[in-house]
Amino acid sequence: MKICYFICSNIFGGVENIVINTLNELSKTDEVALITPKNCSFKDKLSKNVKLYEYQSFDKRYNPFLYLEIAKIAKNYELIHTHGAKATQIFYIINKFLNKKFVATKHNIRKGKIFNRTKNVLAVSKEVANTIKNESKVIYFGIKKIDIVPKKLTDKFSMVSVGRLDPIKGFAELISSVSKLNFEYKLYIVGSGKEEQNLKNLINGLKLNDKVELLSFRDDIKEILNGSGMQIISSRSEGLPNTLLEGIFYSNLLISTDVGGIKEILEPKFLFDINECDKKLKEIKENYGFYKDEFLKFAKPMQEKLSFEKYLYELKEYYKEVK
Repeated sequence: MKICYFICSNIFGGVENIVINTLNELSKTDEVALITPKNCSFKDKLSKNVKLYEYQSFDKRYNPFLYLEIAKIAKNYELIHTHGAKATQIFYIINKFLNKKFVATKHNIRKGKIFNRTKNVLAVSKEVANTIKNESKVIYFGIKKIDIVPKKLTDKFSMVSVGRLDPIKGFAELISSVSKLNFEYKLYIVGSGKEEQNLKNLINGLKLNDKVELLSFRDDIKEILNGSGMQIISSRSEGLPNTLLEGIFYSNLLISTDVGGIKEILEPKFLFDINECDKKLKEIKENYGFYKDEFLKFAKPMQEKLSFEKYLYELKEYYKEVK
């Protein structure tokens, strides 16, 4: 099958990671391509078998020159798979003329009315599916487990949180919460983004420079998670974040806010309210052995349900049904 993915992002993140991994695997059996805006920052992560198109037109939803550029590429492929509301809206209009097999994935519960009009929609979680008025199919992402060497960053009780530095990830609330803790710890926040300076100011204001560290973007997240005491997801809203999957495969213990598809995966004992984060952390520190054992027992069978092989099989089967 000739398959072309389309995303309106050139910055590497969770969605881009799953797109890259999926295309790299599909390229072993199918002719695949990816359309992104120009100056794609993650092109080096794509297999040489994946054709990359970086569109040059002004990146706006109603730019006719962009439509013509995308249509010129898409006409050569049998199936177009868009990720996110913007790409979906653009190709929805283009496809009125091309009449291609068209699949769209909704990644979060925010906005995206265009998915209500799109025929073949995939949702990354049941909660995301509930925001779509027409019929959709839930396929949970999966990842491949690899052998790693744990990376221990400190001898203190270490906590790690991963994600782009954006208010929706709840890092400010997390930092405020850990300022209330009365035990020795080190919190590492891994990621980059527009909130970096604000978070640095907050850390300075709370005098947490020796307890909270921003690590920026890293390529060794799995190793850091595996070498740390626990992972924390503090998001205000999520679909099914890649960091959740990595945590299930590599973290010694993972807890998260009760949002999005996360609550469909994690057991209640590993969930918390963002306003009571400090209480949850104190409870876990006092009973760390119990929580760690419980999480590892939970994670092992869950890894099979969230394997990359299972995800790819379900995706290919869905492609066969698309009309």
